[in-house]
Order: sequence, then C-alpha cells, then structure tokens
Amino acid sequence: MIVRTDVFRSIGLLDEGYYTYFEDVDLCFNARKAGWSIWYVPESRVVHLVGQSTGVTVKVPKRQPSYSFEARRRYFLKNHGPLYAAMADAGLILGMTLWKLRVALTGRSDNMAPHLLRDSIRHSVFLTGFKLKNVPNPALTPNFGDVRVDALQ
Repeated sequence: MIVRTDVFRSIGLLDEGYYTYFEDVDLCFNARKAGWSIWYVPESRVVHLVGQSTGVTVKVPKRQPSYSFEARRRYFLKNHGPLYAAMADAGLILGMTLWKLRVALTGRSDNMAPHLLRDSIRHSVFLTGFKLKNVPNPALTPNFGDVRVDALQ
C-alpha cells in the first residue's frame, strides 16, 4: 500500500487499537471518509506473503489466531456500528454453516481452517458484546506461551 503523507496528516496514523489485521482496511476506510480517493491497480504486481508472519497461510489450513477475529470485530464496531457488526457476524456465521452443510451433504472435502465456525461464533458480537476493545499483541499478554497458544494451533 502506498499512502501520501498528507493522508496521515489529515486522518492520523494507523489505529493502535489493532495488533494486526484490518488496520489497513481501517486506514483506507477513514481516508475515504475524509475525501481521499482509494485506488486499486490490478496491473500492479506485489509479492505479499499473506499470513507468513502469523502462520495462517499454509498448505494445510491452521486455526486462525484469536486476534484476527478480534480485529474484524473491532473494525465493524468502530466503523459501522453495532447493528452492522451484528449483521456482518450473522452473515459470516450463516455462510460458514451453509458451507459445512454442503460439505456434509455432498461429501466434498472441507478446506476451511480448523474450528473457524466455532471461533467465529465465540468471537462474534453476540458472545463478546458491543464494547469497542483494543486487540492485544499476544506476545505482550501474560503467559503468552500458555494461554493464547490455542489460537495458533
């Protein structure tokens, strides 16, 4: 992503309430709200090793880390409000439920990350509430090696 210095002067820096994930979407959303244009250039070629720093993009899907769900939740609550966040969570949960049903009925292989549906429900606004919370850096949380590892398995 290439950003003009004037955009940062106009809307501020990245929201420090995100550890990772959605901070770029949040920045673009706020830039657009402030009147800046956002361009997508499909001809550009950038090597972006998606998920390489967090280990979520591999040949065999791994469980999504908790902070990816928390960042998604923060983005929708912060920028679109509680009703929109609830509708986004409901749509995600319904879509994944239908996918699981399709897999069960057709016998197709399921390439969804392990526990994705359950974790999406667990981190939804329906179970976590509508209060806007910061997404903590797991390396800075107490007992990092013990408590938060379940999200990385």
